[in-house]
Amino acid sequence: MRLKTVLLADDSRIFRALVCEVFRDHGVEVLEAANGSDALHILIAKHPQLAILDALMPQLTGFDVLSKLRESAPPDYHPIVFIVTAVYKSRQWEDKARQQYEVDEYLEKPLEPEDLLAKVRRYFPDLGAEPG
Repeated sequence: MRLKTVLLADDSRIFRALVCEVFRDHGVEVLEAANGSDALHILIAKHPQLAILDALMPQLTGFDVLSKLRESAPPDYHPIVFIVTAVYKSRQWEDKARQQYEVDEYLEKPLEPEDLLAKVRRYFPDLGAEPG
């Protein structure tokens, strides 16, 4: 499956700008949200294939967004979900995120662009490939 659209939800404008550049350089449309409420709205309305959610952001945390998404999204919509955090840095938090919230990847800030792309390519191996 080719990655076409990603939601990037983080209250840090600088983090969003850096990550957006990485995806846009690979021809991916990026939808941005600065808080959890906007993130949830975008997920439900636009159905991006990948959601990168900050664990701790205003209005709804990334975990709250996931819980509410699973309550209200169509049953056939299952985006790949990455949680990013600068706060919850331990194996315990990662295990909880994977088990309780079913996140696909748990990433700690700061992120190197190459590391992020490597994680994304696990799910979207064609990222960066020329359309054929």
